[in-house]
Amino acid sequence: MARESERAAVFPGATAARTIRAGLPILLAFCAAIAGASVAIADQHDTQRFNRGACAAAYPGWVRGLVDAYNEAAIQDPEFVLTKVPVPASYKATPAEELGYRVGLMAGHVLGLQYGEELGRGARTPDAEADFEKMADSTRKLEQHVKQYCGDLAAGLDWETTQMDEAGTATVASLHEAQLAMHLALTTNQEAAGAERAARGVREAEAKGEHAEADAWREVARTTAGWSEDFAKMTKGRAAAGRDEALRALSDATAAADRARKAVEDAGG
Repeated sequence: MARESERAAVFPGATAARTIRAGLPILLAFCAAIAGASVAIADQHDTQRFNRGACAAAYPGWVRGLVDAYNEAAIQDPEFVLTKVPVPASYKATPAEELGYRVGLMAGHVLGLQYGEELGRGARTPDAEADFEKMADSTRKLEQHVKQYCGDLAAGLDWETTQMDEAGTATVASLHEAQLAMHLALTTNQEAAGAERAARGVREAEAKGEHAEADAWREVARTTAGWSEDFAKMTKGRAAAGRDEALRALSDATAAADRARKAVEDAGG
């Protein structure tokens, strides 16, 4: 079972909000229609079972989508995740619970794709560019889903054993570690971009003969490059637990830290 500290890490990176991509409202409307139908045709007990499934699958679906999008392995089909991620046996006890799990998995996956696409862009572009408002919108929508379906329920998933791919090589726990590595890769790249900006400041100051200012910029470059190196090491630690899904994040972080070191060298640091 995920510890409370792990649950707190489910919604990283929340900032301002932005309207989500056009396909998501359609999916959520579809999910809501299924949920409404379940309430209409089932007794209260079955409704609770549906909600339990929809609650438990939300974060696994989200982190599966995030990792897929970051690794550029995503397929833009809401139902594809149902062929990739098996429903745990414990959620097949009743049709209502299994249906809820599938709905939660799809809804979370679409939101994760939105987040992971921007996370990957931020970890790789030279200026660490990403639409952080879109990422915030993804986490906010996930929180809304959890609030709607979980209520006082506790998602009864064992992160270490719940399988998240066809081969059985990924679990909720390993994907969680992979997404933490991806966030660290983004931070590594942000610091690398800062080191490169500082290196440009050195060159511009030197060209003007402003040597004191150049030295100040050089110190900034050294400091931010050091931070980039530190975050790259942290990425490596998380990537080990994230297994194959985290290899791209490790590569991104390593490349960013290398850029930061080169920026310092070029600035005469």
